Amino acid sequence: MNAKQLNRAIITISLFGVLVSTYALYVELLAELRPGYKALCDIGEHASCSKVLTSKYAKGLGLVPEDSPFKVPNCVYGIIFYCIIIFLTTFDQVNVVRLQLGISAASLLTCVYLAYLLIFMLKDFCLVCVTTYVLNIANAFLLNKKHSLLAVKNK
Repeated sequence: MNAKQLNRAIITISLFGVLVSTYALYVELLAELRPGYKALCDIGEHASCSKVLTSKYAKGLGLVPEDSPFKVPNCVYGIIFYCIIIFLTTFDQVNVVRLQLGISAASLLTCVYLAYLLIFMLKDFCLVCVTTYVLNIANAFLLNKKHSLLAVKNK
């Protein structure tokens, strides 16, 4: 793949991430407004994204104090993350890709933490959540390829 193809793939994955995160926000807000709301991603008793998205871990990663301005839905952080990745993808410079890799690494660590919470604390499966984990892994892989490509070009 050349840089242009990698950029398209990264942007496509990130746009899909924005859509999935926006859907998660929609489900979270509706589930809070209407108790008993059943989302499309609620596929079983132990596979309920609305249950996960309304848990105590769904805002501020479950770590931010209640009165903090950073106690926003995790999917808002996801939307911001994907938008930053899209914006930075427009720059074909090694240092910018390194920044993206750093941000992407932080997102992967967050995914591991959230997956732990999902499996061991909530004992549930969230299709929307797992989709974002897969998208983040794919983005990290593509960003690594782009970094390798640009590093070779700059030698």
